[in-house]
Amino acid sequence: MDSVKVKVGNLELEVAGKINIEGEEYTVVNVPDADEYRGFPPSWEFVKSHMLTWRPYFRGKLLEVGEDRIPILDKFILNLTEEMHNFLLAIYDVFKAGRPNVETNISTVITAQLNEVERKKGRSLTSQERTDMYVRYGIEAAILKDVGVIS
Repeated sequence: MDSVKVKVGNLELEVAGKINIEGEEYTVVNVPDADEYRGFPPSWEFVKSHMLTWRPYFRGKLLEVGEDRIPILDKFILNLTEEMHNFLLAIYDVFKAGRPNVETNISTVITAQLNEVERKKGRSLTSQERTDMYVRYGIEAAILKDVGVIS
């Protein structure tokens, strides 16, 4: 049986199911991460070209359920990998909840994510690992832009 897909923003996403929260019905969609997405997402060229100037606007909502903050866009719950979820929350915390200075951009958030990866691993990343992960986060930013949760 083929999986059901629905268009969210510019991407066709697989429907994982439906859920009712506080009387509202939401469709849960699986958002691919950089490993799952084949090729480059449509917004990749934009993200790559504007890495040092782009200040994303968070267009979704965060639904707080216990300790969790669940990303919602319209009537869709975005099912993200843990890494991508943490990245989206970092974007939210910097650009929506915080008051970043004018020099803060998506690259600043990616660098903070890389520093957190190093902290968790207990070692510095090699320059190649840092470059690979920087590109990975850039691809994930493009995916989030294409879904429409950030613009």
